Amino acid sequence: MKFSAKKEALADKLSLCSSIAEKRQTIPILSNVLLKANDGNLTIVASDLERQLSLIVTDCKISDNGETTVSARKLFELIRSVPDDTELSFEVIENQLEISALSFQADLAILPVQDFPFVDLEDHNFNILLDGNKFGKVLESTSFAMASSDVRYYLNGLLFETAQKKINMVATDGHRLAWGSYSHSEDLEDRKFIIPRSTALELQRILNLFPEEISFSSNNSQLKIESKNFTFISKLIEGAYPDYKKVFPSGEEQSLLTSKSPVLTALSRSAVLSNEKFRGVKFELSKGKLKILANNPNKESAEEELDVDYSGQDLEIGFNINYVQESLNYLPGDDIEFVFFGSENSCLVKNSSSDDLVHVIMPMRL
Repeated sequence: MKFSAKKEALADKLSLCSSIAEKRQTIPILSNVLLKANDGNLTIVASDLERQLSLIVTDCKISDNGETTVSARKLFELIRSVPDDTELSFEVIENQLEISALSFQADLAILPVQDFPFVDLEDHNFNILLDGNKFGKVLESTSFAMASSDVRYYLNGLLFETAQKKINMVATDGHRLAWGSYSHSEDLEDRKFIIPRSTALELQRILNLFPEEISFSSNNSQLKIESKNFTFISKLIEGAYPDYKKVFPSGEEQSLLTSKSPVLTALSRSAVLSNEKFRGVKFELSKGKLKILANNPNKESAEEELDVDYSGQDLEIGFNINYVQESLNYLPGDDIEFVFFGSENSCLVKNSSSDDLVHVIMPMRL
């Protein structure tokens, strides 16, 4: 095998693959990526037995067809270290992959291709075409609320739901919830899948690099997403996702309208003096005013008052400051609406101009 390519054609793709390749090296081949030069293209494949990512590199020169496997981390770090616009040459010579660029040369150990653990592709009974750009944006705006190591395994993932002409995504860790939705051009059958946390985060990175039309196919246990540039296969979390609609509060609404920037700035100052363990912050609302207060056991405190559009009843409510900051950071635009349902109930955070993305934050006793 012999080929050459510029740094820019390889670096981002190898970054994606190296995040999938197993770092702990329980099985040595899992820390490798497969490189296959054929028909004028280079294919890069990474697998961890549960997920598999295949990427196609078209901007390369293939001198000799062939395939091999090599350490994902070492290959990525070597390529990342060379200057931009550098042409790199790769050739398999006597059980090593020789990499050369400028006055630099490296020889990397390789492992047999036949040992590479490809994920078995199952039969899928659900298939739709999606706008990868829209899908990626909603995914990014909801996946931050996933749990990371909850014993309720279904919370360590993201719910993907289709209904009529809507695609919904939901994530929750039991203390907050993020719901995002966008319209699809065709009627869809009602389906629900739970995408694992690691898969959702990897998909974000892939779709940031390739925001293009994608094919989404699955059954109850496996997901495949592909485009002209990549194919991504992953296991799904099997089980029932809780009825997230019950989490949305109801009752008399009191709405606060404001700009995102001043609230985020005030919260960042308050965060310095909030309790390091519980991270509490108190909102005190009165007509036209929002007062943000934080304190800690060392009797240190912070207080800041902002002018806002609020005409409801006076209200005091506490939150985890990190949850509020994250919600605001993941909402697009600067127009923000907090919808309160009393000091004992959850609060909605969304853009005032749209209901397509809604975050629910549970209150906190302070």
